[in-house]
Amino acid sequence: MTAVLHAVALLASATAACLRAGTPPATPYAGLVAARAELSALSAGPAPDGASASSCAPAPRPVLPPAVLRRHAAVLEIADAALAMGAAADLAVHGRHTSVEVPTGRFWYAATRTPLLWWHRVRGHAERRSVFFQNAVRIAMALTAARLVAGVDTLPHGFWATLATLTLTRTTMDETWSTIRVALAGTLAGALVTAGVLALAGPHTTVYAVVLPLWMLFAFTVGPVRGVGWAQGLFTVLVALVFAQLAPPTWRLAEVRMLDVLVGSAIGAVFGLLAWPRGAHDELRLASAHLLRKAAEIVVATSASVAQGGPGPASPGVSGHRSLQHAVILAESAYAQFQSEPTPFGGRRRKVALPGVDWQATLMAGHHSLWGSDRLLEPPPTGLCTAAAESVSGLGDRVAGRMLLVSAALDPGSDTPTAPVPPVDPVLAGFATEPPDAPRLYYATVSWLDSLMTDLARIARGGSGPEHDGSTTARRDGHSAAGPRNRAEEQGRGCRGREPGTSGSGPGGSADE
Repeated sequence: MTAVLHAVALLASATAACLRAGTPPATPYAGLVAARAELSALSAGPAPDGASASSCAPAPRPVLPPAVLRRHAAVLEIADAALAMGAAADLAVHGRHTSVEVPTGRFWYAATRTPLLWWHRVRGHAERRSVFFQNAVRIAMALTAARLVAGVDTLPHGFWATLATLTLTRTTMDETWSTIRVALAGTLAGALVTAGVLALAGPHTTVYAVVLPLWMLFAFTVGPVRGVGWAQGLFTVLVALVFAQLAPPTWRLAEVRMLDVLVGSAIGAVFGLLAWPRGAHDELRLASAHLLRKAAEIVVATSASVAQGGPGPASPGVSGHRSLQHAVILAESAYAQFQSEPTPFGGRRRKVALPGVDWQATLMAGHHSLWGSDRLLEPPPTGLCTAAAESVSGLGDRVAGRMLLVSAALDPGSDTPTAPVPPVDPVLAGFATEPPDAPRLYYATVSWLDSLMTDLARIARGGSGPEHDGSTTARRDGHSAAGPRNRAEEQGRGCRGREPGTSGSGPGGSADE
């Protein structure tokens, strides 16, 4: 184990050097691969000669004790995380010309051609629940309306209205209205400056030709830095300087500019109100709930595959794995947009729904479910003995049940119970003790399930209501993810210092991120 941890430290240093100076981490990466393979072979132990899969008969040679197997499982998880980190850093710095062998599963996009990546994004977001699709529909409807209004003969320079609709429409109604107010104030200030300049310079186009390049440099430098108000005001003066050289200018050009921006802003506000006014807030909640439901399916299928043997949901061509990947993509895009929306729906002084939900922990639960399943089922397991198989299957069912409970709390239906969720770790005799002579795969699976329970506890950190019941997976040291807990209380519940669903392999979530 020390050799693997030393190799992890070397690869971490090489990864930092790769990000700083572009040095390829090929040698430390290969060293960790070799050290991990050696520890994995040692941890797997000898196969029992003539022992049936339905019994936990000991091998003819001494097997490693459970405490060592738990540590091996934790160290192998750390090694997998370090390998993913090194490959990701090398891929980010060197692109497709990487010096390490990039895993094709997690980094499938590394060897995919650009047109196929475009098609993958279009196909993945061509549905109503995608925030990209919602933004495209909203702005398309707004631009269509702006184009129809711009074609009216009574609106001179109507394309300014279309441009205002395009630049001022935001993903939430609150943010759109806030942007419009600032933009109108800036446009009004710019219109006043424009009227003054046109009144003073009059028909002398030479003045406009001399001032134009200097004003362009000033506008395109200061506008993006100072914000939308400054940008609209400076651009108002800029277009006046341009049009003053094409036709005899009057102060009414500033009036037209103000009218067009007002019309475009109104169109953007109307369609922002009609089409998904809450932005990514609702979609993040729905996408997270859907992600947890798909992850629950993978957890159940993976636990059953580990227990019984054979390929699982991560096998190529199986729809469950693709569905979870798709759910992760939708949730990540919703979370990214949610983070970019500074103004909460309803105004800054109103309370946002579900304030205590840790959305990043939801994404982590999806990733941990996806790539943890890959690790456990590659190569396909041969199955566990009866006691270990029953324990793993039961633990998987309980973790999946917890995922469904959290999913229902994020996306409650009309008849979803509102009472606090009961404790998810009742005493079950089959989980109180570890099965004798269980292989390392058993401890790796339990460690994976324990990391998922940690993610689920973090999702509702700081929240209240049905998504947070205050009871989380207890650690062997008498602590839970929500804080310290009385160890005597744990023992009084009959869990013998370890609640079901925990591996005791140490703190923290899964190491595959």
